[in-house]
Amino acid sequence: MIKVVFVEDNMVFHKGLKLVLQNSKEIDLVGMYSTAESLINDFEFVAPDVVVMDIDLPGMNGIEAISLLKKNHKATKFLVLTVHENENLIQALKSGADGYLVKKNSFDSIEEEIITLSKGGFPITPDILDELKNYFQNNGSKDTKNNPVFDLLTEKERHVLELVSEGFLNKEIANKINLSIDSVKKITQHIYEKLEVRNRSEAVNKYLSHKG
Repeated sequence: MIKVVFVEDNMVFHKGLKLVLQNSKEIDLVGMYSTAESLINDFEFVAPDVVVMDIDLPGMNGIEAISLLKKNHKATKFLVLTVHENENLIQALKSGADGYLVKKNSFDSIEEEIITLSKGGFPITPDILDELKNYFQNNGSKDTKNNPVFDLLTEKERHVLELVSEGFLNKEIANKINLSIDSVKKITQHIYEKLEVRNRSEAVNKYLSHKG
């Protein structure tokens, strides 16, 4: 089962998340917190696979908490769940977030999104994905545009990276390009090594910056 904790100070949403996740057959809800500091204090004990993190919290905000925890817990996935549609998107991804969902569009699908994230997917609200692409098209840094490192990617690697950026899972990519899942995993690992990134969110971030 997927060990999940969430940090949410809105008690209405807190209770809703608890109900949804406790009834899941694939998720083990091992912690519920209303502040980032309380999660940080318990982190080694609960050792979650996925953290669902609100941004607006009393004390330390969610972005600061993700940045702090990601340094020493790189295997843990962090899923931002917020009311903000795009205000903190780029900061959240730069801090190490592995997905970004807007509350009003995601409550009914949160279980599915967590499972997707645990399998290597990149959960992101569709409208936010458009905002992310627009950001890099309009504001991408000159250092990442025309980055020669992308010239090291093969045509197949570029195709896989494009599909990754669109949110497809390894299994879906394998079906689309007629390869085994193991082959797709090897290709994505080669992509990470060439781009000098650690995970999907960093690869997508760098790719969209270059593409813009």
